Amino acid sequence: MKEILKAKGIKQKWLAQKLGVSEVTVSNWVKEKSYPSKKHIEKLSEILNIPKEDLKH
Repeated sequence: MKEILKAKGIKQKWLAQKLGVSEVTVSNWVKEKSYPSKKHIEKLSEILNIPKEDLKH
């Protein structure tokens, strides 16, 4: 996810606000300490305009 956000110029804070989660949550996803839920994967796919498969681990 880190590479996707960087390539698209998206800040973690902005993404957290769009998803209604904390910045720590997004940071943990980026650092692969945790992973988005199915619900968040669907929203991330829409926001980032990428296939859901690119977000699954």
